Amino acid sequence: MKAAVYYGPGDMRIEEIERPKAGIEGVVLKVEVCGVCTILDADAWKRRTNPITGIARGHEWSGEVVEVGSEVTGVNVGDRIFTEPVYRPCYACGSCQVKDYWRCVNWMEGEAGRAIHGAFAEYLFIPFVADKSFIKLPETLSFRDLALVEPLSLSVGLARKVKAGDVVVVLGQELMGLGTVAELKKMGIAKVIAGDISQKHLEASREVGADIVVDTINEDIVQVVLRETSGEGADVVIQADDRPVALLQAISMVRRLGQVWLAVIYSAPLLFNPSALPGIHSGTRWVGPDAGYSELPLTFDPGMMTLQTAWGTLGNKMPRWLEAIELIKTGRITADKHVTHVFPLDKITEAFETALNPHESIKVMVEP
Repeated sequence: MKAAVYYGPGDMRIEEIERPKAGIEGVVLKVEVCGVCTILDADAWKRRTNPITGIARGHEWSGEVVEVGSEVTGVNVGDRIFTEPVYRPCYACGSCQVKDYWRCVNWMEGEAGRAIHGAFAEYLFIPFVADKSFIKLPETLSFRDLALVEPLSLSVGLARKVKAGDVVVVLGQELMGLGTVAELKKMGIAKVIAGDISQKHLEASREVGADIVVDTINEDIVQVVLRETSGEGADVVIQADDRPVALLQAISMVRRLGQVWLAVIYSAPLLFNPSALPGIHSGTRWVGPDAGYSELPLTFDPGMMTLQTAWGTLGNKMPRWLEAIELIKTGRITADKHVTHVFPLDKITEAFETALNPHESIKVMVEP
């Protein structure tokens, strides 16, 4: 099969690799489309965030089952299913020994893009499907819509950090940020302020319901937020903008005892309190499994504010996937509205370059 194999920043090569087999407990899907993640994929494209090469990346996928393992139940050829992340269990930890693979404590070592091929390929191997590890997807939505489930499930998780009556700022209006705004308005949050550097993103933010949108290049968003809150600051700032200045803005605009939720990756030179991050040497990773440490890498007097990572350990993500599907069904976030570019697999370099230009794109997808 064809796959876009990652060899380092700016280097993906279309190669012929062996088509995967389902094994006993897994399935194989024909990939229909895979989104370019502006957090993990883009970070690897811009700089080497880990030494793993020779593997296809891609985790924002949709597809159809074409092969089912002999011990798999509840899944048939032709089903549309979703599970994230895709990983090969360690088969050694306590959870794996009782076949609770979705609780594997070493899952990151076996994940797609690190140990097995991801979905920038014609076929995707899912090593196991089990209770609480996957959902079936509705056939009423397009494959492009279904490829939005993963980033929108993050949006749902971010929106749940907010409570009724809060004034919320969402910094960064790529798809995850847009989805967060849409979900917040769906929840009935009264005042949502959105900031971004891209006019394309800001227009989309208006359309999904942001009460105030701020061009963070030409306007001082800190002053806007302070003006809108009579000088107190926002109750919650959701940080989905990976520019260093955006982090400083978030800290400056949150009220006393407010919360900043980090939903992006910051790498060196933004390396605070590295002793809090055992095993992390190339930069500070504040999302994903590396967020499971007990001490935050950047701390403040709790009388001032709290800075927290938005994502923790693996856990059961099924409710967020289902909520993401419901958000798509509302029509607030859809592929027709927000997928601005679709490239064939052999033009994946162009796809990544386009995804890194927020003034040109909102969501970029690749079709094998």
